[in-house]
Amino acid sequence: MKKRFIIPGVFALIALIVVVVLVLPRNWSKISFEAVVRENAMEQDGNISLTVEKITKFYGDPLCALHITESTKILDENSGKISIRDIHTGYTIMVSLKNSSVEGDPTYYPTVYEIKVIRRD
Repeated sequence: MKKRFIIPGVFALIALIVVVVLVLPRNWSKISFEAVVRENAMEQDGNISLTVEKITKFYGDPLCALHITESTKILDENSGKISIRDIHTGYTIMVSLKNSSVEGDPTYYPTVYEIKVIRRD
């Protein structure tokens, strides 16, 4: 009698796992926060980094240096593509990045997926 309930239970558990994997978002490590641009700096190696002050706090320190790569989407208020050079001090932006950190590593830069201008102040 127990075997009659175990086999359907196993199938139900497998079906539940498949549904959870297919339905849940794939960007589990992605977070977003609003920030105000404090500095747009060209580094010696030619890369550009933004120093921002977070409005919505995810970390203890509100200041954060964002490392921008070629794969980072940079958008204006209307979701049109712009250059990182078009973002200036005082702009309010929405930052989407990888939610991970390396404790005690001052040179760690999170992977920035997208920067979108919210307001030009």
